[in-house]
Amino acid sequence: MVLLLTGAIDIRNFDVPSTTIVNIDERLSQYLHSIEYAICNYRTISEIVFCENTDYNFDYTNLQQKALRNRKKLEILSFIGNYAIIQQKGKGFGEGEIIKYALNKSEILCKCDTFFKLTGRLIVKNMDEIVETTQSANSFIYHPKTIYQIPANHIETFLYKVSKDLYIKHLINAFERVDESRSRYLEHIFYEQLSKFDLYSFKLVPRISGFSGSSGNSYVLETRELILQKINYCIGVHNLKKTIFEKIMTQLLSLLLKIRRLLK
Repeated sequence: MVLLLTGAIDIRNFDVPSTTIVNIDERLSQYLHSIEYAICNYRTISEIVFCENTDYNFDYTNLQQKALRNRKKLEILSFIGNYAIIQQKGKGFGEGEIIKYALNKSEILCKCDTFFKLTGRLIVKNMDEIVETTQSANSFIYHPKTIYQIPANHIETFLYKVSKDLYIKHLINAFERVDESRSRYLEHIFYEQLSKFDLYSFKLVPRISGFSGSSGNSYVLETRELILQKINYCIGVHNLKKTIFEKIMTQLLSLLLKIRRLLK
């Protein structure tokens, strides 16, 4: 399986909106850790593409050699993103630009039909279990606004599995509609583009380790939150396509949460 890691290492000279982690050493260390972790720990991942949009000069030879020793291939792509527009529209624009560039330039992605995409500074503790239990070519984590008390339905973009065919036909230019100053995030555009498809989420809660570039908060779930997430995954909250049982359970959960908010 192919894994695409996206990144932006040196953003010191760019005023990227909604970004709290800007220290270059910290960002570089997190990206290198994520790449090395993927090489050494993701048994089901055979090829890794790391694409970053600040054209940062770094020698990845040691990591590429480590990949070979682990019978894997590591491809590095680097370019300068359109930061004039990223500053106007937000980092979701940059994210989409990176993936479009990778699809056009990567030798690895050129040869595959599907791939996993992961935000480059994150690691997934249970990646192998997720890969092995995800049979569909396309899996996205849907967050309904009624459950998560958010302004609009959205699909998470930090981790997903997608076929190149679906991505190129429906998502490759979605980032051009991002405008974070007007609360038009990439996650919202993804939902608008994919809501017409019968798509499932992962069967397991992704055990993410790392920090949000926007808030600086840890992705690691506390015990209570992890239990709630397991329930949500179990009853199909995150599926765009739901069985009758999943629809009923999601509606019931939504009603219970609404009653709870009214009683506070």
